[in-house]
Parts: sequence; structure tokens; C-alpha cells
Amino acid sequence: MIHRVRRVEGVPVVAVRVWLRGGSRAESLPGQCWATGRLLTEGTARRGWRDIAAAAEARGAVLYGSGGPEAHGLAADALAEDWELALSWVAELLYDSSFLEERVRWIARQGETELRSDLDQPEVRTAWAFLEQLYAPNPRGRPLQGTPEGLARLTGRDCRDFHRRGLAAGGIVVVTGAIDEETVAQRLAALFATDAEGGAPGAAPPPATGLPQRRRTLPSGAIDQAHLYLGHLTVPRLHPDLAALELLAVILGAGAGLTGRVPERLREREGLAYSAEAAVVAGAGSEPGRLAIYAGTSPDAVERAERAAREELDRLLAEGVTEAELEEARTYLLGREPFRRETARQWADLLAEAAYWGLPFDDPQWRRRELEAVDRRRLEAVARHHLRPDELRVTVGLPGPAGGPEPA
Repeated sequence: MIHRVRRVEGVPVVAVRVWLRGGSRAESLPGQCWATGRLLTEGTARRGWRDIAAAAEARGAVLYGSGGPEAHGLAADALAEDWELALSWVAELLYDSSFLEERVRWIARQGETELRSDLDQPEVRTAWAFLEQLYAPNPRGRPLQGTPEGLARLTGRDCRDFHRRGLAAGGIVVVTGAIDEETVAQRLAALFATDAEGGAPGAAPPPATGLPQRRRTLPSGAIDQAHLYLGHLTVPRLHPDLAALELLAVILGAGAGLTGRVPERLREREGLAYSAEAAVVAGAGSEPGRLAIYAGTSPDAVERAERAAREELDRLLAEGVTEAELEEARTYLLGREPFRRETARQWADLLAEAAYWGLPFDDPQWRRRELEAVDRRRLEAVARHHLRPDELRVTVGLPGPAGGPEPA
């Protein structure tokens, strides 16, 4: 385990985070990572789930397990005076979770319910169709909960084996808050092994090749609205052009409010959408992120909204960006940095992310240098290299009963 400890002044609380490498990209059944993470608080060799929940509630603490694209693990938030108790709980859950079949079935039913709830929302149904269109057959093209079929097949052994592989591959444990760093570091060394990192947590996932069709239209369950997505894959998290692409995203429409070329054109100037936004490296991790332009519009405006979005991409590539746009984007990204470093929870997440990727994401000066190194010439070169309007894939969710066949 990699250990990270940081004292955070202010509210007397402590945040503990554990990430085990693997994530959904290492699962052999859809939903295996998500379910394994959830099951880490569902009972150990010493205590059942009710006892765990009651102990946490008695101390005003929160314990939860989760699974994501890159890792699964645990989190604990507690009063600072209970930091040692929180660490002992996390160690117990991490090393002694029982993965009982009855709890596997309970968590699987929760997953199926969450999937149904998400897919009842037309914009979510369309968004997942768009992700499948870009990423299939890679796991990034499906919900973290997997599929109902995958959840139905999961067993306690499946989750136990997945967790064991994550432990063997190595992970990260982070503690932040109103703590004494040296004392906490010593306790971490006693509770969590510091052996060298192991091997890969599982077989490499299939590459994100996407579906063959360039355009996809489906009935979304909406009554009178349409949801339009267009985009393509861009770069993974550690790509050297990522900071420049983050700046491009703000210029296109990833900033606050209605700023950005896409929302300004589609919503404010032409009234083609009630909601419009853009991203350029959305979801970037071990797999590439994505250019994604979204417009919530009416069915009869889909074609015009798509055309306007394409024209804005073409204009950016043909005319470049202005110095004012670049400086406004840089100011926006730098201006939000302090608000990402206010609480023990935020610092815990930043330190875990930094340790996972091997870059100092937690260092605001490093972040400033990264963004200030991008000048207008480089930004426009990065745009020409990574934005490819002729490769856009389009997903449109139209009114109609959800689950019906997609038009040919």
C-alpha cells in the first residue's frame, strides 16, 4: 500500500480513503467491481452489516464502499478524535470482509434498481447509448452497476476473488484532517502493508473501438424532448496535452453558467436548446476521455442544433481562439482550484488521485504551472491535432417508449 497523510486545519474531522487498483476495467462480469466495493461494508468475519452500521452511527461516522472505472475501495469520515477507530474499522473491512451470498444478492438487487431508475430518465438513457457508441466493448461504455444479467450471475466468490486481486495488485491509503501526521503515519504502517506493488489486478480490458454506426437514434422514453450528443474519443488522463484540452473545453462550453461557444450559439443566440454544454476530455482515465457536445432540445430542432455545433467546431479549427478566450479559460480553471482544497474530504480525494496517477495533482503551484505553460499557438495546435469533426459520432434520443427498437 502507498500511504499518504496530510493535516488539514479547520473542522475537527478525519477522512480516510482506500483505493485498490483494478476498477471496472478489470472485472470479468459486468458490475463485479461496483458490487465488490459496495459489499465491503456488508459484513466481516467478526461483525455483520447491522453491527457495522450501528457502530458507525454511534460515533457519528460514515463508512461506505464503492467501485469505479479505475479502482474499488473504502471511505470513512469521522470526528478527528476517532481517527484511530476509523482506521481500525477500515482495516477490518478491507482485510476481513465476508462477501456472504445473501448480501451479494441484496446488493445485486440494489444495482438492478439503480439501473432501472437511471434508464427511466431519457437524458441518462441517451447518454449511456452515446457512451456505448464510443467505448464498446470496453467497460467504460456501460454503467458502473454493469448489467442486470451480470449482476444476476455474481456470487460471493466472484467478489471475493476480485477483491483479492485488488489487494495483491496494491493500492493507496490516505488520511487527512485535524491529525498529527507522524502519529497517523506510524499507525498506517502497522495496519496496512507497505509491500511493493504487485502485478496487474486482471486481464486488460478490450480496447474502446466503439460501435460501427456513426449515427444512432433511439426512443428515449421522453414525452416531447430530444437529447443530442455528438463527439469522439480524445486522450487518456496522463496525456501531455490534457491541460490544453481542458482549456479548450472551457472555451467550447465546459465552464460555469452559459459561457462558451456552444451554449452561447445554441442556447443564447439561436434558441435551439434549453440546455447546451461541451467537454473535451470527459472521463479521461486509463482509457481516453471524450469530446462530448450535448444539447437538450426539441425534436424538430435536432438537425439545426447539430449543424450549429459542427459549425462551431469547424470555426474553432479554422479561425483559432482569441487571447481573451484563452485567458478567461485559464482564469476560470485556476480560480476554482482553491475551492477543491477546502475540506479534509477534498484533500483525501486529491491525494488518492495524485498517488494513483503519480502526478502532484494536490499541488496548486504545479497545477498553475501546467495551465500557464499553454499559450495560444500551442492551444490551437492541440485543437487541430485532437478535434476531428469528420469523425464525430452522433446519438439522438427522441420521444417514444423507452426500450423500443432503434430505427434502422
